[in-house]
Amino acid sequence: MTPKAYKAASVRQLAAVVDQMAGTVSEGRVRQLRMVVGMFDQAVGREEMPGRASRSAEQLFTSVALGSFWDLAVDGELRARGRDMGVRLPLATQQVVLACLRLLADRVVPGREVRLPVLPAPAPRATTSRDQEAAVFRFMVDLAGQAPVGWGGQSKEVNRLYRLRLLALTAVVLDTRSRAGELARMRVQDLGEGGASVRVVRHQQNGAHLEPVEVVLPLGQEARVALGRWLEARAGLVSGVEGTRDALWVSVAASNRGELPGVPLRAQWIGSSYARGVRWLNGVMAGRVGWEPLPDRLEGLRRAWVPPAEVRVREARAEAEVAARPPRRRSGPVAGPVQHGREYTYNVLECRCGECTESATNARRARRAARR
Repeated sequence: MTPKAYKAASVRQLAAVVDQMAGTVSEGRVRQLRMVVGMFDQAVGREEMPGRASRSAEQLFTSVALGSFWDLAVDGELRARGRDMGVRLPLATQQVVLACLRLLADRVVPGREVRLPVLPAPAPRATTSRDQEAAVFRFMVDLAGQAPVGWGGQSKEVNRLYRLRLLALTAVVLDTRSRAGELARMRVQDLGEGGASVRVVRHQQNGAHLEPVEVVLPLGQEARVALGRWLEARAGLVSGVEGTRDALWVSVAASNRGELPGVPLRAQWIGSSYARGVRWLNGVMAGRVGWEPLPDRLEGLRRAWVPPAEVRVREARAEAEVAARPPRRRSGPVAGPVQHGREYTYNVLECRCGECTESATNARRARRAARR
């Protein structure tokens, strides 16, 4: 891919920093970092940005430059597509930009305190309660024990196998809180003797470049029984499959693309299979007193509880990372009298009193109105 030519020296230096980070962060994060570089390319040279911001990458991380950049970015003035220009960034995108700014600041101005915006905490995603989880498992058990019927254009046998797999999968998720991708990577050899445990390899979200966390988690009696039944059915499904046959979760019917039963399930298929079962349960339980609809994503189960073994591994790793970070140099207080009610005092002296905040806000609004 031909590297993009940026007009300002500071942005070219920032792009070089991102190129050096390739391999140390995930590919998705690299794309996000390059998006932020492109936003800086649009910002530098505008009247809202200080003139020195074009000189070096360090000048992009001064309080004045970052404050102006953030205001332009949030207001949608730095979008790549012209038709989206002026559309305010949603909170999720603001969090992505903020995370990228933190990473770039650590590389461009290491050891220097950089004042970044503070965003409100996102609303927590829906999770399941213990009562709901018990209801889910009871429903899956009853479903697996019922006489199979043709459903969704599939035969009775296919639906019987689907129910067995759904019961085993739900039981394992309830005991391990695994993501769909982690379930897709599970192999039969990851199971302990008698199905008493399972080895789970955790990959941090957006952290494919980081070392995975490997934990062995115990499985309850319900999960052992459900897994035993599924393994018996699975053996017949993979008997006619060529190549590797060690995937724990496999398909129970031929796919629309002509793939035979017994093919390893992808993460997307596992998520959709669970979602279909939960939507079925929500429909059955709708209207019952005290019933709250379950979230139809595996993420809702995973976030409800984290296994203690994984907590200990993550805490030890986080403590080691914090200890390895260089101390940040804090800026001292401003010497001399400070004149409040000025945009300069807000941007340069970093005063956040009501008068200075109002003055800076009014100044930015006036500049935006003048451009229109």
